[in-house]
Order: sequence, then structure tokens, then C-alpha cells
Amino acid sequence: MEVSVSVVVVLSSLLSLLLAAALPGFAAASGGGAVASQEISITLDPSRHEVAGESRIVFAPGSRAARLRLANGARIESVRCDGRDLPFTFRSGVIDLQFPQGANSVAVAYRARFNDQVSRHPAAGEDPSYGVNAAISSEGTFLGGGAYWYPVPEQVPSSRKVTISAPAGTEAVTFGARLSRETSGGTTRSVWQEARPVGALSLCAGPYLVEERKAAGVTLYSYFYRDNAELAPRYLEAAGKYLALYQDLFGPYPFEKFAVVENFFPTGYGFPSFTLLGGSVIRLPFIIDTSLPHEIAHSWWGNGIDVDLSEGNWCEGLVTYLADYLLKERRSRAEAVEYRRQLLIDYASLVTAENEFPLTAFVSRSDPPSRAIGYGKAAMVFHMIRSRVGDEAFFAALKELASQRMYRSASWSDLVRVFSRRSGSDLSDIRALIERGGGARLSLSGIKSRQLATGWEVTGSVRQSPPYFAQAVPLRLESSSGAAVRLLPVPAQAATPFELAAHGQPRRLLLDPDAEVFRILSPGEIPATVNSVKGSGNLIGVITRGCRVDRGSFAAFLSSLSQGRAKVVDEAELSPEQAAEHDLLLCGRPGNALLLPPGAEPPSDEEKGLTDALRFTVLKRSVPARGVVALFEPGSPAAGTLYAPKITHYGKYGDLLFSGGANRRKATAAATDADVVVRFPVH
Repeated sequence: MEVSVSVVVVLSSLLSLLLAAALPGFAAASGGGAVASQEISITLDPSRHEVAGESRIVFAPGSRAARLRLANGARIESVRCDGRDLPFTFRSGVIDLQFPQGANSVAVAYRARFNDQVSRHPAAGEDPSYGVNAAISSEGTFLGGGAYWYPVPEQVPSSRKVTISAPAGTEAVTFGARLSRETSGGTTRSVWQEARPVGALSLCAGPYLVEERKAAGVTLYSYFYRDNAELAPRYLEAAGKYLALYQDLFGPYPFEKFAVVENFFPTGYGFPSFTLLGGSVIRLPFIIDTSLPHEIAHSWWGNGIDVDLSEGNWCEGLVTYLADYLLKERRSRAEAVEYRRQLLIDYASLVTAENEFPLTAFVSRSDPPSRAIGYGKAAMVFHMIRSRVGDEAFFAALKELASQRMYRSASWSDLVRVFSRRSGSDLSDIRALIERGGGARLSLSGIKSRQLATGWEVTGSVRQSPPYFAQAVPLRLESSSGAAVRLLPVPAQAATPFELAAHGQPRRLLLDPDAEVFRILSPGEIPATVNSVKGSGNLIGVITRGCRVDRGSFAAFLSSLSQGRAKVVDEAELSPEQAAEHDLLLCGRPGNALLLPPGAEPPSDEEKGLTDALRFTVLKRSVPARGVVALFEPGSPAAGTLYAPKITHYGKYGDLLFSGGANRRKATAAATDADVVVRFPVH
């Protein structure tokens, strides 16, 4: 899990999305028939990391064969039909069987062991599972649908019921409504049933304290470990608040319950009817109003309505927009503008020609650039749609989509179609942003002003570098009489001339000052940040004589910034040509002061005296040089070990100071903006 002060969307729901998506592909491969019902009964044995189960599956009348997925390492104890053993084959995790004449049900008894190792100090990364697909232990149990911990049929059953038994005090939770829960004879047992099953089941269990309440017409549960149980009322109250908000925006909540479940390692998942958050995540004060609503929104988008991946994954961008962004917009206009601008900065800082791809190719995030595309660019596309069609049509379209496609799948085409129909708008230019990589690169050119008898006139053009995109771009003209915004249609061409009128003398002309459209920012608009280092395609790590960590620790730090392949040299080996042609990450202050750009202030007297401290600064080189130089300055080897892994989580900042076990300063230098801002002389 990546926990960031600014980007909390990294707590992802993609595991459930991908598991649900896996089933239709499996079915298509073998042409299996419909599944009328499935009943699953399992017993968890944490001491042996084992699950023992039996599943009865009823297929549609007339079914002659069946194919089920089950974990590769499972031991099948019996496969029976109408009380008799049924021949079967089990290869590579697939059970194949054929029914006798007139039969259409099967009962499979099995055992399986799951013990994926959970790292105690997980490294930074974009995989929210940290490689854990399934684990059964006394500390806790997590069984992801992709682990095939029960026999998974080709088609999602029309009804599904799960009975879970575990040692007394081990509470379990899975999809659906909780029909019963009891402890007797040394066993805690719960029964769950789905009215409208979706995807492959995931399950969690542990020594939870359980709370329950009803809010917004939904039954709410918390399953928290004892150490965090005091936080449960706050989470339940917040869940009720966000469920009410989203039901008003999207329509009825699509599942039987919503549970906030604590995990024993630091995940952030959204599943149909519950969210799974690691204990260290739950304790973060901002999660309750950031990641929690994000995962609740996934109840509609990604869990209730699955994603048709043939046109790419749209749900992460939509949920980012409807949760992370929309809640900021409701707090203040300034927060909304800053959030949109940061999405554009992240894209420009992280995405290059080598790693760029269209939204139709996005499946899940695998690294910072893919997140900037699938979450950030997609969120901006939804903002542009909403700006074009208006709030009434935008949210009415979402309600219509939820009503028509719930428990089914939807594609980008389905979304664009419903927005177009609801608003009567032509969104063909929006489709270009979905189907093509990148975006428009825009700048102001040839800007002039002159006084007329009736006021002032400003002329010039918006220039666009290839590849060209068509879109309407806001221009704001500020004058002595006030400010006015004009939406300029910019065709897919190199230059678009314009004329603007003003009553007062022009002061400034700004292109898209509030980050209303998706575009590739000019270099002058991008501040030097941690993301500038993460997105560099030509970084060199430089070890100076003042470096206070060993080469291995410095290399690990580079890896945490997605720069594990960067060349590492000693300062004495760095040639002037290399220094001029590459971005640099300096470990310690260099002996050659020419390596430092202007603004590289030395540590203050107070900072110099801190051995338990780390300072990280990213600076832009001065014109005409390009690129960035970053300074990594730990006060001691121990400080480097403690604080270096945290830096990657502060992507939008360029000046960081850590000490006393926490972040003490985070700031970003202002960017220049010559390509998109013209200042007129004042007479």
C-alpha cells in the first residue's frame, strides 16, 4: 500500500475487479453452462494453514459437463453426484467432469493449504496485495478469489450461500448478508448469502470484535482487531454518511451489507459488500474521509457494475473522480483546482513516450506512470465530460447506468453513450482522449494587445504540438475592469487564432488556469518534485564524499523511487558531459558546487545538528539546462534506513525534512509558467 498525504487513491479495489473479470474469460474458454446455485461450507484450521471444504453446485437442467477451478495444490477428497462417486480429472487447477444422464449437480469435498508469507516491512510499490493471494494463520486469514480456495464454476451462480466455521473467537466475513453467527462447542460459525452474486468470492477472518448498526437503509458492520476496536464507531458513522451521499448520487446501494474489515497486513481493497483495510491503514487519521469513501464508491463502480476490460478499465478513474476529487470540490473550489492541477503534474512528471498508453489499454496500476494514466487521466476525462454536459445530465446518466447495468458489465463506450444521450452532446473529441495515448500540448503565441475606441483587444493564437487533439480550452483575460473567461474551440491543428475584447487595460492572459482540461503541461508549469525523480528517464545516482549511507542502501533508495535501473557512480567518476545530460540524484553535498542548481540552500544550523534527520530536495536546473537535481541528505546511516522509504509517498513535494520519527516539512517550489501566461506591460 502506498500511503501518501496527497494521493490516497492508491488504496485500490482492483483485486476484486480482476477476480470478477477472470470468470467470464474462463467461461468463454470452455463454453460452460449456467449455474443455478452454489452452497459452500468450509472449516478454517489456522494452526495448519488449512481449509477443509465441501461445495454443492447445481447447474441448469440439461447440463452435460462442468469445469471448475480449484487451487493447484488442493487435495480433492471426493466428487459425488446424487450420492455416487463421479469420475473427474484435476489438472493445473481445473476439475473436468461429466454428468450421468438426467443429473445436473455435483458435490466436491477438498482440502487446501494457504500460507503466503506476509512481509513485516513491505516495500513501497503499486501492488496492494504485496504478493499475498491467500494466507490462513492464527493472526488472520485472507483468501482472495484469485486463489480459488473453493471450487469456482465458469459462470457466477444465480444464488450463493457460504457457511464458515473456525476456532472459537475467529470471526469470518465474506460477500452477502449475514444470516447467522454463533459460537458453540469451541467453534465460531457464520452463514452468508448473496441475493445477486458477483465475481469470485473473497473471505477474511481473524480474532475480531464485531459491531453492528443500521444507517442509510444499509446494515453496517465493523470487524476490527482489539487494538483498533475503539475506532469502529467513527468508521461506521462515516460509512453511513458516505452511503447516504452516494445513494443520492447513484441510486440504491447494490449489496446486502457494508462492512469495514481490518486486515493483518497493510492492504486497501474494496470487495462487493465490504472493504478490507490493514490495521496500520485504519489508524491513519485521513483514511476515514479519503480511502473509505473511495472504496464505498466502488460498490457501484467496479463491484456492482463490473468492467468490460475489452475497452480498458474505466472504474478507477471514475471512482477517483467521484470520491477523492468530488469530496475536495465540495469542501472548496481552491482544493478542487489544486487536485486537478496535481493530476496533470503527476502525468507530465511520470508519463513518457516510452511508458505512455491509451485508457483503452489500462487494466490495473503496476507502477506510478500507469496510475497517473488509469486513475489521473481518466479522472480528468470524467471532469471534462461533466463540464461539457452539466451536473444534472452527468449524475442522471450515472443513475441510469447504475439502474441498467447493475450486476453486469459496462465499457467506456457504454459510459460515453449514456452521457451523450442524457445531454444531447457530441462527445467524439472525448473519445479521442480515451482511445489515444497522451494529450494536447498547448501554449500561447504571438499575444498582442491594443487600445480601441471602445476598449481593448487582445489577439494571438493557441499553438499545439503534434499529436493534435480537438477540445475546448478556457482562456482567462484579466484586465483593470475584471476578469472574463472564454472557452476557445481548439481544432486538431497547429495553431488556432483568437480575438478577445476587454473594457479595461489587459493585465494577464492565462491558458486553462484552473486545470479544467486534460493536457500535457509545459515544462515551465511543472514544479520539481519527488515525482520528477520517479519519472526521470535518464537519472544517474551520484555518491559524494558526504554521503552517509552505504552503496547498497543508496541503491535500495533508488529502487523505492522506481529507479532501480539507474546508473550509480562516485562523484569523481561523473564527467561534465554526464552531469549536463542527465538528471542527478546526489547522496550528500557534492564537492563540485557547479553540480547544484541555484536555490540549493545548505542545511540550517539546526538541521546540521540533527543526526536523526533526513532532508530531500528536488531542484530544477536553470535555463538553458533542463532536468532536475535532487539532494538526498541523511544525517546518519540510521536516519537513511528509517526515512528513505517514506520519500516515495510524498510525490508532489520537492522539499522534505524528516526527524523524530515523522515528517517535519513538506513544500514545493512554485513553477514558472511562461508558455501559458502572458503578462502585459502596465502603462
